[in-house]
Amino acid sequence: MPRCIFHLDLDTFFVAVERRLDPTLQGKPVIVSPGTARSVVATASYEARKFGVHSAMPFSQARRLCPQAVVLPGNFPAYHKASCAFFHILEAFSPDIEPASLDEAYIDYTNCRELFGPPLSAAGLIQQQVKNELGLDLSIGISTSKAVSKIASDLAKPVGILYVRPGYETKLLAPLPIRKLMGIGPKSEPQYRAHGIHTIGGLAQLPRSLVARVFGETGRTLQNMARGEDHSPVQGRQPAKSLSHEETFAHDTTDREFLRHALHRLVCELGYRLRRNNLRAQKLCVKVRYADFSLHTRSQSLPRPTNLDGRLFETAVDLWERLAVRRVHIRLLGFVAQDLVKHEQQLSLPDTQGREQQDNLLTAADKLRSRYGYSVVQWASLLRREA
Repeated sequence: MPRCIFHLDLDTFFVAVERRLDPTLQGKPVIVSPGTARSVVATASYEARKFGVHSAMPFSQARRLCPQAVVLPGNFPAYHKASCAFFHILEAFSPDIEPASLDEAYIDYTNCRELFGPPLSAAGLIQQQVKNELGLDLSIGISTSKAVSKIASDLAKPVGILYVRPGYETKLLAPLPIRKLMGIGPKSEPQYRAHGIHTIGGLAQLPRSLVARVFGETGRTLQNMARGEDHSPVQGRQPAKSLSHEETFAHDTTDREFLRHALHRLVCELGYRLRRNNLRAQKLCVKVRYADFSLHTRSQSLPRPTNLDGRLFETAVDLWERLAVRRVHIRLLGFVAQDLVKHEQQLSLPDTQGREQQDNLLTAADKLRSRYGYSVVQWASLLRREA
């Protein structure tokens, strides 16, 4: 039996969640972005896309293209909650689910036909359930491979289902621009165009030896995808290897008090994410991008894994002090938690009392944040600076 792979992609996910929270946004051009001069667009509604706005576009450019758009900074707790509900629905249709992001996933439906019927019927059921329970629109691509299904769901947008029957993969792919192929981006596309390859079919028809010689192993893999030959499996949720937060400042700065405050905020946000995911970090890293765009990092392994704000910040400050000795303006500051391990309840004796007190404090704060939003509880030092 040929494989049957679904790619499911929630349409304009961030905007859709915001509209569910505020129905007055319906029909209006909406941009989700921090809204600072150096920030980028996270996503844009279809009304804003008509003006040329798209994801990853500099916000300043998006603002010029669509000055009447409603700009929202984003609400990650709401997006995370909606994403969890989305994946909970998918779990009823297949045990083999591979998250691709908060709002998209692959499922292997090959052995589930007897439960929910033909692929198109199952896709319709999923689409309707997501709409009824979450109020979100979903587009679905179906084929024998992940690569083709990803393209099919994109072609099906918005709120569509496209089923590419076995044997019809190359017919669908051949006329599409080469940039539609997963793995070809703005940097690599000109390289293919320079060799006269403008469509996916053009890449598929080239001799394999030529592709290997010119584009290497990556080119061979992409040519297999162009021919509909993608055998990569649907892999379940993989444990996170790292979590990070970073901030690009509106203006380059050497203000050490401002930078320390920004680092404290990044650390606390990341600590919250670690605890929500029941993780602790064994290694921490601070990264600094200077005004000349050079990037420098410092990292340190910890004697014991932690997810406590105080211990994370103590190490972060030490790493940052080693990085910030240059009197050069700083453009970006980032904090990374690495070598993540599942939280273990057993505590070493010297650590038990202090850890238990901090755990109780942060657990209470995190419960309030989960219900009312992250900003409802903050460290006093952060509030003083913001005041």
